[in-house]
Amino acid sequence: MKSSTARTENWFLGDLEPISQSRRDSTPDRRQISFRWLSGSILAGVTSLFLMGGALFAAFDGRQQFTVPASSFLSDQHLSSRSSNGIEASKGNRVGLERRTIDETSNIMMVPTIKRVNDRDVVKVRPFMVLKAPLAIAPLRKVTYPEFNPLAVFSDSGDSELISKSSDSIYGAEVESEVSIKVTTFPYENSQIVLASRQRTIDIEEFVRRAGPGLEGNANTVASSSNIDPNRFSKSGDEPLITPGVIITAENVSVKNKIHPEDFIGARYEDRIIRVRADSTLATILKAEGMEEPDAREVEKILSADLGNQGLGRGDSIRLAYRVSPQSVSISRISLYRGASHIVSIARSDENRFIYSQEPARPPQLATGVKRQQTVSRARLPSAYDGINRAALSEGLTDDLTKILVRIFAFDIDFRNKITPSDELTAFVSLEEGQVAPGNNSEILFTSIKLDKTTRKYYRFRDSATGHVDYYDETGKSAKKFLLRKPVPNAQYRSGFGFRRHPISRARKMHWGADWAAPRGTPIIAAGNGIVVKSGWSGGYGKQTVIQHANGYKTSYSHQTAIAKGITAGKRVRQGQIIGYVGTTGYSTGPHLHYEVVVNGNKVDPMRIRLPKGKILKGEELLLFEAERDRIDILLQKRENDATRLALN
Repeated sequence: MKSSTARTENWFLGDLEPISQSRRDSTPDRRQISFRWLSGSILAGVTSLFLMGGALFAAFDGRQQFTVPASSFLSDQHLSSRSSNGIEASKGNRVGLERRTIDETSNIMMVPTIKRVNDRDVVKVRPFMVLKAPLAIAPLRKVTYPEFNPLAVFSDSGDSELISKSSDSIYGAEVESEVSIKVTTFPYENSQIVLASRQRTIDIEEFVRRAGPGLEGNANTVASSSNIDPNRFSKSGDEPLITPGVIITAENVSVKNKIHPEDFIGARYEDRIIRVRADSTLATILKAEGMEEPDAREVEKILSADLGNQGLGRGDSIRLAYRVSPQSVSISRISLYRGASHIVSIARSDENRFIYSQEPARPPQLATGVKRQQTVSRARLPSAYDGINRAALSEGLTDDLTKILVRIFAFDIDFRNKITPSDELTAFVSLEEGQVAPGNNSEILFTSIKLDKTTRKYYRFRDSATGHVDYYDETGKSAKKFLLRKPVPNAQYRSGFGFRRHPISRARKMHWGADWAAPRGTPIIAAGNGIVVKSGWSGGYGKQTVIQHANGYKTSYSHQTAIAKGITAGKRVRQGQIIGYVGTTGYSTGPHLHYEVVVNGNKVDPMRIRLPKGKILKGEELLLFEAERDRIDILLQKRENDATRLALN
């Protein structure tokens, strides 16, 4: 038997035979090179490179750089160095859409807008600023603004109307770059197009009824859809779109009328966040916020172990919850924060003692990276006029935009009233491309103000025919009043409408107006827009001016010492314009204005008549306004939700 032995071969790099290229008629070895395959691969790669380069060059359209969104370079350094005139933005590479839509850590939003250019609609992304500041803000820099002058509040400074500086409006869908849209008439006469017979309206509505429960709308789809009334597809205005044949009956349900905040006379709670600017003791801060010294010392003693030797320093925050009742104001809860980290919370018990408690739901103002605003103490709360100016100017609005804010609120707010710690100002302002602060061409698209228990909202709307801009509430009613009840803003009310004993004749007779007493020469302003129908001497009325307003309203201004220059019959005047000066001409005992309101020939009480609002949007104008209002609300609500999510993370 032959024995077989195993053969082991050991080889090293270089010991094998060289790669052969001569065996053309057999299957190539795995180590053999195919020059045909290699050259084909190289040519395919080079061709692909040229094709991709050509496509990119055509897409760029010759542009070499793209603007960086404002939110991408809004760093702490830019915030600290920002001036009232704004800073110039640099340019750089494009970033993702998610960065340019909303940046939760800044007050800049990148919003798609649409503008008509020749025969096309151009959609592109523009920067907008969201201002949200407490009226009790303590400005970090010196701000200057005019002292409160009631006469100047209603004056338009010579401008009869605000003129729109831009024709841009908000587009309700996201875009990744500039988009140009052109709409042309469908070519019905084209013989190559076969038109199908139109479906009957009843068939279309039946299809919508069946598909309704499965349809969901969102901000992106609504922007490009026409307005459809969902109630059209239900039997009554209260029925939703539900599957036919299904009837929902509510059982064991009690109905109770809602209590409106203004009707509630019990205790309510207000939150206030205090930023610590310098090293201080907790007792000192609490005393400045209205807490009695013994209670402040007790709280400081309770929390001394939690604060340690460090105490309170710059960057720390104190969150106070006030219990406000008609009889008193007291602090019911105290929470301490270091940066965005919660240290401790204590609350007042039923026995009026402070005990440890859990951290309350954290507001967005305490989120990491969110811009923080210092507020003044409760004892130093300013008036509404001062609060609006301080909040607007300290947050970067220009002087002109701040004056517009004051004019918007002038008809609904008493600027002399003192604010509360929870009062707040919000504004949505357009920015110029590449800017992070308002400039000369910036406009206020939306503003709201919270005073005590009432929040008022106003939306900008441009008249497409005239280009004039006005501000309207949520229902489409102008912020301006039709007529003012007080034509002398700084006067004192002396005598009202009704029977009285005349101060000169001592006879009991009817007094047909309201008397406003003021020093001789005090300016009188027009109560509303209108045309002067009478101007001059009028017997016992002395020097009198009568203005005809819309819808059968007239106003009369008597006993003037002088009539303003140019106020003659046939002259058109605007609300807030100076038309004369207080005097005591005619049958009068002292300097005052006798003010009358006449409706369809009947004299009425100026102080009790229910005066109509200014312009009210209707029809197509109202639909356009509501669409713009809803888009602004969706944007601000999304930002609020993102800020809340950031605070909870």
